[in-house]
Amino acid sequence: MKPAGELFVLAAGRLPQGRFGGALAGEGAVRLGVTAVKALMADPALPRPGRTFWGMARSHTQGMNPARTIAMQAGLGVECVGTTLNMACASSLEAVFLAGQALSAGFPRPILAGGSEAMSDTPHLAPGLRWGLGFGHAQLPDVMHQDGLRCPLTGLLMGETIEHLVAARGITRNEADAYALESHQRATQADFSREWLNHPRLSHDECIRPRDTLAALSALPPVFNPDGQVTAGNASALADGAAALLIARPDQAAGQRPLARILAWSEVGLEPLEMGEGPVHAVRALLTETCHSVADIDLWELNEAFAAQVLCCAQQLELPHHRLNVAGGGISLGHPIGASGARILVTLIHQLRQRGGGLGVATLGIGGGIGQAILLEVY
Repeated sequence: MKPAGELFVLAAGRLPQGRFGGALAGEGAVRLGVTAVKALMADPALPRPGRTFWGMARSHTQGMNPARTIAMQAGLGVECVGTTLNMACASSLEAVFLAGQALSAGFPRPILAGGSEAMSDTPHLAPGLRWGLGFGHAQLPDVMHQDGLRCPLTGLLMGETIEHLVAARGITRNEADAYALESHQRATQADFSREWLNHPRLSHDECIRPRDTLAALSALPPVFNPDGQVTAGNASALADGAAALLIARPDQAAGQRPLARILAWSEVGLEPLEMGEGPVHAVRALLTETCHSVADIDLWELNEAFAAQVLCCAQQLELPHHRLNVAGGGISLGHPIGASGARILVTLIHQLRQRGGGLGVATLGIGGGIGQAILLEVY
């Protein structure tokens, strides 16, 4: 889909991401969102948004409609409407798409889009407790597992679908481990200073392992299948984080120099078992609509849910390795589900700016069988 007229990103930033149970544990997704939005909007020259679309895929315990709470507590004003989105990994990129659609339809003020996730704080549930458990044992399902990592359409955990994908595409365990190691190396060397928003408890990305080795990764056991290849080392890290973007039409920019221009976006549905290949279908649709080729794109951000998945998608799309996830990704930086779509877009914008501009694509595969992609230009 192409916007009706020009759409600009006026501001884009993210919190440093905390490891599971790390420095941001106990903050909660709402408080992380408030901190991120306050920091993003601290510049008084930025125009004030008129509404907020906010992704959060694990909103248990965070109160009704967290987007509204975040907007109010961040000082956006009582008139700023908030809409919370749960679309698994796509939650905060969908927020960007909805912002683009609303602005294209004539919404009169800029829109704040983003997402936050506090994976460290996801609770356990007590089904049946309301009406009494009676005699016998009871279970306490983990929200992370039941409502986050397991696909109800296939009955499989996300990593199990990747084992299916790997068997079909022939990616080896050694290739996946080598990719995971490079993700940490690239993240260690990257400059994130311009995309980080200040958080008082964390000043760096806590999941990066600069001293990791291929031998250490190779020694980890497979998680889902004794003969499989997905391990804790070559899958994305559970993490806490938040990311946000201020999006506007040219007439709403209030004289601000845009960071980027949104050119188009795409969403596709595919078989739930094939969800890992969602980026392949979404990118092909996006490039076809915009009459671009892979060679035209200067940088790619393909969400690193699993190393093997990235390799499968890159192989099919023939993505140049030196332009793909140049600052690492979910494996090294962490994958706070509701924030990750906005996070990869924020990183893409700032990495392109460091390199003098150009075209960039951010893309994700989403549980349940969905692919998303977005094309933008940085001057």
